[in-house]
Amino acid sequence: MVLVLCFLRFYVPMRLIIISPPEDNPDEPEVVCWVLHQSSATVYLRKPGQTDRQIADYLKQVPVSYHPRIMVHGHPRLLDHFDLMGIHFTEKERTHNLQRLRQLRLAQPGCRLSSAFHRITDIPEYDGLFDYILLSPIFDSISKPGYRSAFDHSDLRPFLSWTEHTVIALGGLDAQRAVTAASLGFKGIAVLGAVWQAVPPEKAARQLSAVCRAIETHPVHGAPNT
Repeated sequence: MVLVLCFLRFYVPMRLIIISPPEDNPDEPEVVCWVLHQSSATVYLRKPGQTDRQIADYLKQVPVSYHPRIMVHGHPRLLDHFDLMGIHFTEKERTHNLQRLRQLRLAQPGCRLSSAFHRITDIPEYDGLFDYILLSPIFDSISKPGYRSAFDHSDLRPFLSWTEHTVIALGGLDAQRAVTAASLGFKGIAVLGAVWQAVPPEKAARQLSAVCRAIETHPVHGAPNT
């Protein structure tokens, strides 16, 4: 019992989210399967401009056993046809369809909801609505050259220490910066370039998954900014 209590005291969940490339790639569903097989990640399926049918066709190429680890950007109607983890909403979708979001929360209580934020001052307005908050850009982007960090880390630490939201760091994350994100108080990292610009992507996903597991069992505090 003492050992269990000690483990729970130091256990800090560190989630890994891998966002799909926005471009269409016929080989991508197969790579996603390998990523899910070789890591503990959740995959965020983001394909701007694609229809429900196109996203459904993509999902049909992924074994149903992996669907509960996939969040889809938009397309809430797909919840009626696939056992997905949930739906992610962009900042624009969140601000223009707040009532629709609240209805979805009531209609699909088992569904996870997340949204993107770019200012910490906006987050308290949505208490109780989202399971995950993706805050960006925390570091200079890997996949978007010139897209620079918008936060002073000295402002993030106090906010993350008291908020009850599960806040995920997005923007410029890699294995080294995952440690810095954890030291600031983030409960997870979301990556795109660190995985999809690597060769092969599933190896990068496996390495990031190992880093997140290490953080969970050996929490870090006060790591330097990078």
